[in-house]
Amino acid sequence: MIARYSSVLPALALILSVALTLQSNPAVAYDARLRPQFDRLEYDTRLEEVCGTEVGLRISREQSGFVVNKVVADTFRNDVQIGNKIIAKGAAFRSQGKWYHLSFECETGPHHMDVHKMKYAVGDEIPRSQWVKHYLYD
Repeated sequence: MIARYSSVLPALALILSVALTLQSNPAVAYDARLRPQFDRLEYDTRLEEVCGTEVGLRISREQSGFVVNKVVADTFRNDVQIGNKIIAKGAAFRSQGKWYHLSFECETGPHHMDVHKMKYAVGDEIPRSQWVKHYLYD
C-alpha cells in the first residue's frame, strides 16, 4: 500500500513542513534590517513602531494607489496599549505626499517584534488645512 503512494509522500512531507513553519512563525512583513533598530526601542515604543511599520507595509501591498512612508498612531486620539495589543482609532498615514485617516488594531508576540494579528481600515484624505493642527507634514 505505501509503495503505491511513495511518489506522493515527499510532496506531502514538504507541504506539512511548510504549513508547520508558517503556523509556528508569524508573518512579519517588515524588512529584517529593521529588527536591530526595533530591538533598541523601549518596550511600549517598540509595539507602536512594529505595528505602525507593519500596517504601512500592508496598506502599500493590499490597497491600490497607496505607497505608505509614514504612520502616526495617535494623530487624532491617543492609542490604547493593552499587553501585546495596540488599538489606534485615530491614526494617520502618509502616501505620496498626502495624509489619510487610519484605524488599526495590532497584536504582537511578547517581545513586540512580530505581528500575530492585524486589522485596519483606511479613511478619507486629511485636508492640508488640518495638517498643522495635527502635527502632520510634507
